[in-house]
Amino acid sequence: VRDHVAACRVFRYLQGTKDLGILFKYKEDSKHPGLVAYADSDWGADTEGRRSTSGYVVMFNGAPVSWQSSMQSIVALSTCEAEYIAASDAAREVYYMREVASFIRNLQPGPTVLYEDNQGAVQLVENPVHHKRTKHIDVKYHYIRAAQENGVIKVEKIHTDLNHADIMTKAATTVTFRRHVDALMQPMVQSVV
Repeated sequence: VRDHVAACRVFRYLQGTKDLGILFKYKEDSKHPGLVAYADSDWGADTEGRRSTSGYVVMFNGAPVSWQSSMQSIVALSTCEAEYIAASDAAREVYYMREVASFIRNLQPGPTVLYEDNQGAVQLVENPVHHKRTKHIDVKYHYIRAAQENGVIKVEKIHTDLNHADIMTKAATTVTFRRHVDALMQPMVQSVV
C-alpha cells in the first residue's frame, strides 16, 4: 500500500510539472546573482535506522545547477547536528561548483552564500566552541568552518519557508511544494515554427 501511495505521488508530480523546466538565464538574477546554495535536513525521519536526510540545492543566476537528497551516513543526535551535516555537504558542493564556474570564466567574487534554516547550525559554523553537545561530531563535517574562514562560503540564516532545499528532505504540503517548485523551475517556452 505504501509503495502504491508513493507511486501515485510521483505521477501527480509528473502531471503537475510537465510544462516546467530549468531556465538558465544569460543575465545575472537580480535577487541572487552567481552561485547561491540552500541546505536542509530532517531529523531521524528514517523509521528503521533513525538516520536523517540531507538535502541541498546550488543555484546559478537563479537556476538550480546541482542538487542532492541523501540519507546521512550516521545517526545525528540532534536537529542541529543533522542540519550541520547537511550544510557541510552543501559547502563541499559549493566549493566544487565555484571551481566549475571558474573554469568557464565566471569567477565568483566574494564568498558564496549558503542558506541554512537552523539557527543552531549557523551558530555552530560561526562560533566553533567545543563542548559536550558538539564534541562527538565527526571531524569531516567541520569542513564547513574552514570553508567559511577561507571566504569560500558565508552561512546565513533563512526562514524555513524560503529554504528551497526543504523540498529535498521531507514530505511537503501542496502549498509548500508549489512554492519551492515555482522557485526552482520555470514554465517551458513553446517555440513557434
